[in-house]
Amino acid sequence: MTALAKISVDPYVVTRTAIGALRFVDAGTGLTVTDGLSVIARVRGKAISAIPSHRGVYLFHQLPGLNEVSYWDGVTKIALTPYEFNIEVRDSSRRYFPTTFKTSFPDWPEATPICPEVTTLGMKVPLYSAPWRSQRGDFALIRGTLLVKPGNRPAAWALLRVFREAEPPATATLMVEGVAGPDGEFMLMFPWPNEYLQSLIGPKGPRWTFSIKAKYDLPDPHIPQDELPDGENMLPELCSILKQKPAKLLAEFNSSAELPVQEMIPGQTLFLKTSKIPPPLMPEQNILYLETT
Repeated sequence: MTALAKISVDPYVVTRTAIGALRFVDAGTGLTVTDGLSVIARVRGKAISAIPSHRGVYLFHQLPGLNEVSYWDGVTKIALTPYEFNIEVRDSSRRYFPTTFKTSFPDWPEATPICPEVTTLGMKVPLYSAPWRSQRGDFALIRGTLLVKPGNRPAAWALLRVFREAEPPATATLMVEGVAGPDGEFMLMFPWPNEYLQSLIGPKGPRWTFSIKAKYDLPDPHIPQDELPDGENMLPELCSILKQKPAKLLAEFNSSAELPVQEMIPGQTLFLKTSKIPPPLMPEQNILYLETT
């Protein structure tokens, strides 16, 4: 979220306030991402980099239109120019997909939420695991390649959510949230539920069951491709991804039946796929089809 951060409290030193403070979390673990991120705010042709703090918060200083309040005394009323900033987030360690979102400070010093219309986002900015991220043996892994039916095009930036099946659907616990990349490939990586951890080091225990849901309506990139750095195909817009409409994951290619409840064996990667897909695609390719509703 956007917020304020005090830099100095010494009465003999001028106090400087960071006008923008952003905290990012791993969408699979819920833990704060404290290193390896490049966070940039763009406005009026300028690019301002955030500075990471030792607590994992990324801070902005001297943002255009808000320089005066960097040294606000907490009392004097200041007239602000309400700019909207485009925030770009990239991971130099290639663990997460890049993303972008907009934010502004129209009601400073009140915090401005990210994607206020998405109530599930809360006060955190999620980062989604990329398929090439290093895997952890003590984490559950769900993989596949998501295509849209009809057309066989990649379901780029489709949102996937995994829920506990043992709980009522209306209140089921969200275990992990992730996205498919530009080519449709996805990897969902998250800690095993506590009751299954012992199975990872001992005899094989019972299988864990879960349901998986999708949202997709072809979210648009926020930044034109010709403005992206070399090698980047698209910078997905976070709020656009989260606001997608529900879609159906197909159990069989020639059927409208939805993907049923899935089972996982602790310690083994699960590959999701639609059965009976026609040539030239083959079942061993782990292709999962999606159908918009």
